[in-house]
Amino acid sequence: MKLIRAIVSAFKNKRTRARAIIWTGTLLTCLMLIVALGVTITTTYWFCAAVCHYPQGDTVSSYDNSTHTGVACIACHKQPGANPIDFVAFKAGAMTSLPKTIMGTVNMPINENSWLAMDPSHLPSKYCTQCHRMENRETLTSPGIIMDHEAHTVLNITCAACHNRVGHNETLNDWRPQIPATGDNPEKHDDFMLMTACYRCHRFPEYDGQIVNTPYPIGTFPGATGECEICHTENFELIPENHNVPRFVEDIHGPWAIQIEADIEAFIAQDNPKRPVYNDLSGQEGKEARALQGVPSVRAVNYCYTCHTLKFCDDCHGGIRMPHPAGYNAQPHLDDIAKYPESCAICHTVSAVNNTERAGGGDTCSACHHRQQYTGWEFDPNVNWEWIQHAEATLATGGDACMNCHDMKVCEVCHVNFDRAELRRWQLWGTP
Repeated sequence: MKLIRAIVSAFKNKRTRARAIIWTGTLLTCLMLIVALGVTITTTYWFCAAVCHYPQGDTVSSYDNSTHTGVACIACHKQPGANPIDFVAFKAGAMTSLPKTIMGTVNMPINENSWLAMDPSHLPSKYCTQCHRMENRETLTSPGIIMDHEAHTVLNITCAACHNRVGHNETLNDWRPQIPATGDNPEKHDDFMLMTACYRCHRFPEYDGQIVNTPYPIGTFPGATGECEICHTENFELIPENHNVPRFVEDIHGPWAIQIEADIEAFIAQDNPKRPVYNDLSGQEGKEARALQGVPSVRAVNYCYTCHTLKFCDDCHGGIRMPHPAGYNAQPHLDDIAKYPESCAICHTVSAVNNTERAGGGDTCSACHHRQQYTGWEFDPNVNWEWIQHAEATLATGGDACMNCHDMKVCEVCHVNFDRAELRRWQLWGTP
């Protein structure tokens, strides 16, 4: 208070007034120069990369790999033409993260769910259109891909909602994110330019009255049809390269589909606020926020269902529901075995891939119902049950467990008037 009274007194005193004005002007000028210099320095690539974000090396290196290298960070991460007060406040707010940066306790990866791209208050389209003119955007953006930008802008879909990795490219095969403190490799960010990201909004067209059954309402956005010809030209190869590999149908697609479904279920079950299943902009106003409200996460989109309906799977698997619903190992599977006996063998046979506990361990009927928990016998999926193992299991266990499911008529089908010498030959050679 004494200092304030002294300054006021200096301005009131005619003898010291001129000196007070000069010193005040000098101090304000120095302060403005310091602020201007600080703002200038803190908006450089060097400061962002070497001071603010140096612990987040993946953010810096992915920027270096992008087409935006050389574009100032502030050009995309702050509103163009902002007033000086707002700009300084933005800088002051950013400095609150400095202690975490110095201590190396920042979260990795930064912006893990690409929430910035899905938040129009942080990355509105005007950040992009200050350089990119929408009238120059071609409809055929790349070979075989049709993209009508105007159709999306009129629905208030922001640029970053699709182009989330333009400024931080993670598509290079040899690029891996890394946590400097531990050397661990966290996951890459979701790429919204992949087809799974399109299906956050686009819906699969109805096929014989059936739509895809998923844990979230995929494709509920009006007009966002998923028909192939809407987004692809006639000469576009619809079958992806990862399908054109040896024995894809026989050995690969089943375990892959199971893993994809399991990953989605695990993601949804996490209920992680940092990685929400749905985009939550409920606290924001504006048409852009309403357009992106409730869009599901890419991690909740099933890759298989961007091309195939459940009916496609069911038809290929002979009418059996695929993937099997919860509780299928109870009564439902008995009904399907009676209706589609050949269909079970499509997947549940002895092979290097299907000889697993999930697939039933080879010949599924035997592997499941003749395993130790039911019979007391160590079932070998690579040895025939009917002609070799069942006789040995009966001798070893006494056969009492067999009667829990079978009656004597089952035994009589083979064993009445049966040539025991012939049975022994089958036991020895494994073939009838």
